[in-house]
Formats: sequence, structure tokens, C-alpha cells
Amino acid sequence: MSCADIFGPICRADFDYFPQIMSFTVNFGLQTCDCSHVGDNCDANTGQCICPPNTMGERCDRCAPNHWGHDITTGCKECGCNALGSVAQQCNVNTGCCTCRDNFRGEKCNECQIGFRDFPQCIQCQCNVAGSDRETCDLERRVCGCADRTGKCSCKVNVVGDHCDQCKVETFGLSVQNPLGCSKCYCYGLSHSCTEAQGLIRMWLTLRQEQTVLPLVDKSNTLETRSGVSFQHPEILAHSDLVRPVLSEPYYWKLPEQFRGSMITAYGGQLKYAVYYEARDETGPSSYEPQVIIKGGPNHNMIMTRHTPGLQIGQLTRHQLDMTEHEWKFADGRSMTREDFMDILFYVDYILIKASHGNVMRHSRISEITLTVAEEGRPTKESEKAHQIEKCECPLGYSGLSCEECASGFYRLRSGSLAPAPASRVPTAAGMGSCVVCQCSGHSSTCDPDTSICQDCQDNTEGDRCERCAPGFYGVVRGFHDDCKPCACPLLNPQNNFSPTCVAEGFDDYRCTACPEGYEGKHCERCATGYHGNPLQPGGLCEECKCSPWGSLPGPCDPVTGQCRCRGGTSGRACDQCMERHVCGPAGIIYCKSISVTHIKVVSS
Repeated sequence: MSCADIFGPICRADFDYFPQIMSFTVNFGLQTCDCSHVGDNCDANTGQCICPPNTMGERCDRCAPNHWGHDITTGCKECGCNALGSVAQQCNVNTGCCTCRDNFRGEKCNECQIGFRDFPQCIQCQCNVAGSDRETCDLERRVCGCADRTGKCSCKVNVVGDHCDQCKVETFGLSVQNPLGCSKCYCYGLSHSCTEAQGLIRMWLTLRQEQTVLPLVDKSNTLETRSGVSFQHPEILAHSDLVRPVLSEPYYWKLPEQFRGSMITAYGGQLKYAVYYEARDETGPSSYEPQVIIKGGPNHNMIMTRHTPGLQIGQLTRHQLDMTEHEWKFADGRSMTREDFMDILFYVDYILIKASHGNVMRHSRISEITLTVAEEGRPTKESEKAHQIEKCECPLGYSGLSCEECASGFYRLRSGSLAPAPASRVPTAAGMGSCVVCQCSGHSSTCDPDTSICQDCQDNTEGDRCERCAPGFYGVVRGFHDDCKPCACPLLNPQNNFSPTCVAEGFDDYRCTACPEGYEGKHCERCATGYHGNPLQPGGLCEECKCSPWGSLPGPCDPVTGQCRCRGGTSGRACDQCMERHVCGPAGIIYCKSISVTHIKVVSS
């Protein structure tokens, strides 16, 4: 008996219209379908269970091949895997996702994988990962997408080329870490042309073996103490109860002298350290203070700060801060430009790392402090090649990687100083000062780049500007090779040059100023009174007259021969020889003939 026999044509029509309707219950001697596994869907005449679409198995509990998503009433859906892009037509029976070949992606493998173009060919893109927009890249696979048909890649701001593999003009150093791709040439505003410096490796500035204690300072670096600081290898400790009477929070570790000065080559490197904080609570007066503070710049008045996430009470945390401008801020929160960052690196006055964190501090510890800088060398496993450092084409008078130094023959003219000569270019960094040519009167090509004092004066000159003749020379310094002539006092040979100094008189004459005792004259050319000799004769000297006090007459000796004026009865150059028949001595000179015979006493035997 059928439904129509019981309920008439309307029932039959309704059943035919709802073929998936739940099986009916027969109250007039009929049986209920046993088809709960297919949503009670059965044949109305035979009671045989009807499987939903695209299913298989005795209980219709599996999807047919190349189908997925089994449902007891709606059946299974077709996988629809793309024949070219998928490994097989069968998809995942739960998700419907197809297994794609290497160059394809998407649920149905009907798209090209990132890094490929022109579906269904899916030709590989040739995009440079470092220069391509990160939004178009899979950095784990190191591939980037490109435009269909043209294959052109989407470049970062400072990158050009169909493959994003070239830095724009006036930029350098293509880098995957740089969100702009390449850095703008800064060169302190002295040049717009630069390349990435070659032949440099990364080296580490670290604490020296004897630097076992670091000072603690306040946030402005005005107060300093070592109270409460101790060393417990490999960490430096700060005991808060001993620090608190001297410094209030926040207080900072101050890095030693090797972390100060010119830090141009720290650009692109990293500041690394490990810290540990012990406190009662996670949040305290120091929690929202900058983790790192760096002060510097040509005028020593620029401060940049860095906040770091992940600080935790009671847990050692390691930090690696990139030394580029992208995450650093001014003290007032303003973002930094590359120019700002480089200005601070021109001269770093100090680096501070926070030593207080949380509430009710007990102690803090710091260790593993390093700052990577660059220097010349060959890359090794320990020292990798340095990147992101500019090598500028500097104008006349400037040198250094970023034109930050004065070239040989030039010195830095500070702001407010009067320039003796105009500089070829003026740097943009406030307070840096321009480099002007050394003022050495034409007698030296080098001077101290900071003090401007001339070095290695040539052509017998001396002075801060090589502006006067050296001792032993005379003349007017006017910038010529022969400005300073040797003094002849009275001759040029060393044996007859008796004055070490002289001064110019007029334009072509001089006067010896240090004739030794016994010499006189404008050029020490004659012997003084009481001396004799001929200084004008090679090897000639002025020697003191050594006349006998009893044998010579008063007055000087002959100025040339040295012959003294002898009294009667004496002879010799010094009049110190008694002539025959004379008795000579301090008491006088007696001629023997004048002695009376009567005064002679004859002693007989």
C-alpha cells in the first residue's frame, strides 16, 4: 500500500516534491525507514535508503573520489582542484583544500604561488627580496610577487628597477632589514653621491676585563654614584637599598669611554645587552621610562631614546637594538630621520641603559654588553661583512666615510669663528663647523684639524702659522721657499757661527742677537776687549787674553795675535817669562845690576 493509496494524489505530489523529506511513519500497517545515517531519506515505495549526492559505501558514509565535506543530507561537494596546479584531483576530505604543485597556491590551486606569475604557466618572478615591498613577499621562502605579463616587481620607496635590485640615485646599501630598501646618502649635507662602503667588517665594543663596575646615573646624567654596585661574574649588580639614598628612580647604567666619541660606523650595527630586574610589582615609576638613552651630536645637545617591550620582573631578558633610525625617538617622542641619527653618531657623549624597573626595586643586573661597529678587515665566521655604511664622495677639504673629518691640509672652523678663507662646502649638521684650508704662510700643508696649529713647518720657519723664521734664520715670511735665510754670525760654517739666533733688520740684513762672551759686532765678527782671535777666519775663535798680572802693562792684549803689552824685564805672549838678569814676581821686577855689593854678606869657613 502506498502513500497515495492512503492519503490520495496530494500526498503523492507532496512526497515527490520533497524527495529529501524525512521518512514517514506508517500508522496503517506500514513500516518506518531505517535510514537515520542518511537523514532518514528513503525510497517511498521500497523503503530503501537513498544516499545523498556524491557519497559512497554501504552506509553512504564516505565521499566519492574527488569530493569532500560529507554531510548526511546534502552529500559531498566536488573538490574542483585545478588540473594544472594540483598534485591530484582529490582534495582534503575535511577542508576541501587541494594539494598544490610548487608554483601554485589557493584552495583549488588555481593561483600562482607568491614569487610566480601568469597563471596557469606560473613563471618565476625575478624580484630582489631586499628591494621589494614586504607586502608582496614571503620572507620565509625569500620570494616576492610580481605583476602578470610584465613581471615587474613592487619596490620599496628608495629602490628602482623591474626587479627592485637597484638603489635610487643618492641612496645606497640595499638591505632586506631596511623598510625603505636603501638608505639616503647623508654625508652631513656635503655630498649627495655615495655607495656602500666596502672592505669593512663588524667588530664588537665590549667591557674591558678590568671594567667590573659601571656607574649609575640619573636620567639626565647629572648625578652619578657607584654606591651599591658590585660585580658577580658575569654580571654587574645594583642593590637598590644602597642606591636609593643617592639616586631616585629611574636610574641608569652608564657605559664606559669606549662607547663614546665618533660612532659613525655603528650605523647598521646592534647594541646588545642582557638585564634582570627584581622588584615586588611589575609596574612602577620606572616602567614607562626609556630603556636606552643616547646623547650626542656636534653641539652635544641631541638625545634619542628607545623603548623596548618584553621586560619582565624576575626573568633575564636579552635585547638586540638595531642602530638605525627606524625605532628610535627623540626625547619628546618625535620620530627620527636618518639625518638626525647620523648627527648623534657624529659624537656620542654617553649611552645609558635602564637599571630600575617595576615597583619597590630590590636589585638589577646587567651583562653581555656589546656594540657592533665597523672597521677594515676581511670577513670571518666571527666577523661578518659590514653593511649599511655609506662611503661618500667628499668635496675638497673633507674626508672620512661620511665626510665627517677634515682632509689633510684643512682644519675645522667652529661656528662663530672668523673664516680666514671660505670653505668649499658647509655641512648641514648644526655645530659641526666647516673645514677650511690650513693657514701656514705657505710653509706647511698640514695642521691640527681641531686647533688649526700648523704642523711640520718647512723652509726654516716656526710658529702656530709658520709665520716667523726659526732660530738661526732671518727674513720676512711671505710664502716663498727662501723667505728665511741662515744667519752668518759671522760665517755659515758651524765652527764659526757663534750666535744661535738673529733678527732681521730691514729687508736684507740682520743682526746676531746671542753673541757669546768674548764676541762682539753686528754679526759677532770681532773679538771683544780682553779677547783675541779672528772669528772671520774659518776655524778662528775669540780667546780670552791671559796676560800675566805682574809681567804685563794694564790694558787689553792685541785683539788679533793676543800679544800682551810686557813690562821691562818680561817677555812672551802673556808677558809671563822673566828676561835674563831679572828677578820677576808678584813683588815686582828687579834688574840684577842694581843690587849693591855691600849688601852681600860673605860667609867664610
